[in-house]
Order: sequence, then structure tokens, then C-alpha cells
Amino acid sequence: MIAKRVHAGKWGILQIINMGTLMATLDVGIVNVSLPTIAGQFSSSLAQIQWITTAYLLTMVALLPFLGKLSDVWDRRKIYSYGFVVFSLGSLCIALSQGMASIILSRCLQGIGATMIMANSQAMVRQVFPDHERGRALGMNAIFISVGTLSGPAIGGLLLEFISWPWLFWINVPIGLAAFVLGIRWFPGSESRGVKTKIDIIGSFLLALAVCLLMLAAESSKGEAGLTPAILFEGISGLSLIVILWLYERHIAYGILDRELFSHRDILLGNMSSFLINLAQMATMIPITFYLQRELSLSTWVTGALLVLQPLLMGFVAPFAGAFRDRYGAFFPITIGPLFCALSMLSVACFHQVSAFSISLQLALFGVGIGLFHATNNAEIMSSAPESKSSLAGSLLALIRYLGQIAGIGLATALVGSMGFHPGAEASSSIPLRILFWICFLCCLGVATMGWFRRQSKRVIKENKYTNRSAKL
Repeated sequence: MIAKRVHAGKWGILQIINMGTLMATLDVGIVNVSLPTIAGQFSSSLAQIQWITTAYLLTMVALLPFLGKLSDVWDRRKIYSYGFVVFSLGSLCIALSQGMASIILSRCLQGIGATMIMANSQAMVRQVFPDHERGRALGMNAIFISVGTLSGPAIGGLLLEFISWPWLFWINVPIGLAAFVLGIRWFPGSESRGVKTKIDIIGSFLLALAVCLLMLAAESSKGEAGLTPAILFEGISGLSLIVILWLYERHIAYGILDRELFSHRDILLGNMSSFLINLAQMATMIPITFYLQRELSLSTWVTGALLVLQPLLMGFVAPFAGAFRDRYGAFFPITIGPLFCALSMLSVACFHQVSAFSISLQLALFGVGIGLFHATNNAEIMSSAPESKSSLAGSLLALIRYLGQIAGIGLATALVGSMGFHPGAEASSSIPLRILFWICFLCCLGVATMGWFRRQSKRVIKENKYTNRSAKL
């Protein structure tokens, strides 16, 4: 009886998952638009106001693996659903805040709720949808990622014309509570709970501290002209803790970096591919934004319109890529997608003069590439993970995405960090800019090469489809 109810409502369940995705992506854009207004009200400096964004991100990257592991041991459905309550409570506290300290603390609470949602969203898709439908479901989810990314700043800017900034957070409260009620009623319970094992507290702490240091270095580098001693200290400390964590995890069987997951070829190659694609995306996005405004003297409106190309095409292509994967296998999208991304890098690296056209071509080709790749790659990873560890697999996938973005920011800072901070810096950055795009070209080409080692995915999916059809007969 329960299985019938879950099967009948799986597309409705997906809409709740999409609602959580939309809330998380919308919130980032809306908050960024409201920062100048909040800073003016509380007479805060840029360094202080940036913590509203940084605190949220740090909370997520610190807690993702821990909450993923916890969700596999406890009831995934409750942790996911109560994440909406915590997120709504954090939004409520921000709306009622009377000072910067309370806003930042409330953003941490909001980040905990977002992490409870993000750590389980991929696992919920895996639990509800059979393998031959997961690509389509995750492709539809990519539409909401794209819509949230695109519309967040626009909606925030429009609303601020008519209402005060606290209402941007009040909006989350009824939406989050509605999602909680529907989630508790519709989400299925875990059919097989994870084995009651110890929680790797030490490993979780080391990983959280390492990733936080790396993210702090990345966030600091956005406002600096190159690598400063403070940024180098944070980056080296974070990498050192990663090494210590790896040495520690080798001696325990219940580590936060699960050996079973990363011993699986598709999971290992899928996460490596995700890291490199996200590195290339972030490493090129930051200098492109500066180049359009400083070197080509384009207005912020025109710059924003050009940058929209990437998420717009990603949201358009992803559902078709997911459906293709479900029917014919993953080999084509996870190989051709990165080739599109690699080709996009050549439009900047090889052009004699970097123009608005070449940048537009790069953004468009990369958008098509990640649209083909992301939903397909996520579906492959989640299908390969054991059911008892699907939340941990999903949370580590999200963490790998953040680590790739952090590495991309660091790479861009190291090569073209002075761009936009000194007059004439763009001209002197021409060669380093091309070197950056050549490095990202090699990263994307490496992801395409990894796709060749995952060719068995097509055969496995066809066998699963045959098994599912036979079971229905």
C-alpha cells in the first residue's frame, strides 16, 4: 500500500524537492541584491556585510558530509522535511533582527536548514525514482537551479522597489512551512536504514575546518589583488588539514570519507569529473565578469544579460540530457558535454582579440556542455551508491561541487588576480588570461576522457530497464 502511494506521487514529491532547490538558489541571489540596503541601515562596512553571505556558505560546507552520514543512519525523510522548518526559522530570525550580529547568526541557522535539505535532495530522488527515470527527474531539477540562479537577483531587485528588505526573508516562511507539511505527508520512509555505526566526529571536524579555511581563502581572494599572506596561510592550512584527514581516515572503518563509495569506479570518476567541471566554470566566470565591464566597458545590464546565457542554456538542455540518459545510457552526454565545455575555452584562448562575441560564444557553449553533463553525472553517481549510503553520496557530491568552485577561484586569483584592481591591469593580464583558459580546456578535456572509462553505464541502464519491464509483466 505504501509503495503504491509513493509511486503515484513521485512527480509530486519531485516538485517539493524542486521547491527546496528553488528556495536555496533564490535566496543567494536575493540576499546579494539586498546587501547594500542592509549595510546602509546598520552602517556596516563591506567587510562586515560580506559575512551575511559567507556565514551561510561556511555553514553548508562544514555540515554537508556530517548531515549526509547522519541521514543514512536516522530517518532521511524527517531530516529532509525538518530542514524546511529550520530554514524558515532562520529566515524569520533574519527578518526580525535588529543588528548585524543577529543577522549573521540567523544566517548560520538558515544554512543548517539548507544543508539538511541539500544533503538529502539527491538521495530522495534516488529513493523515489527508479534508475531509468532518474536522469529525467534530475534534469527537471536542473531547470529550477537555472530559474533560481537567473531570477534571484531580478526578483530581489524588483521587490526592493516596493517593500523593505526583511520581506525578502518573510517570503521563505510560508513556503518552507508548506514544503514541510507536504514532505511529512508525501515523502516515503527509508526502506532500508543505514547500519548503526559510529559517527566519525573527528573526521567530520577536520573536514569541516579544512573546507572552511579553503572557502575563507577563496572568499578573501575575491576582494584582493592577488595572493596575500593571509590568503596563503588559510589555503595552506586548509590543504594541510586535508592531508591530516586522509592519514587519519586510513586507520578507521567508519570514516566520513567512506571507502566503499570512493572505491566504486563510477562514483570516484563522477566526483573527479564534477570537481574539474566546477573548477573550470568558476575559474572562467570571475575574470569574464571583470573583462566585460573593465576592458570592454560594457554596462552592468549588458554584462548581466550576457552572463545569463550560461544558466539559461543549461536549464534548457539538462532535461533532454537526463531523458536521453534514461533511454540510451550516460555515455554520450557525459562525454560530449565536457567536449562542448572544452571547445568553449578555445573561443577565448585562441581568438586573437577577446571580444564580447567570443565571450558570448564561450558562455553559450559551456552552458550547453554543463547542461548535458551535470544531471547525467549526478544520476550516475546516485545510481551507483548503495541505498544505505545515498544521503552521504549526495552530500559529498554537493561538497565536491563547492570544492571545485573554491579551487577555481584560487586558480583565477593566482593567474589574473590583479584584473580589475589596477588601471591597465587587463592589458597585462591578456597572456595569463589565455593561460587560465588553456588550463580549463585541459580540465574539461580530462573530464571527457574519464567518460570513456564509464562506457559500461549504457549497458547497465539497458539491463535495468529490461529488468524493470520484466518485473511489470
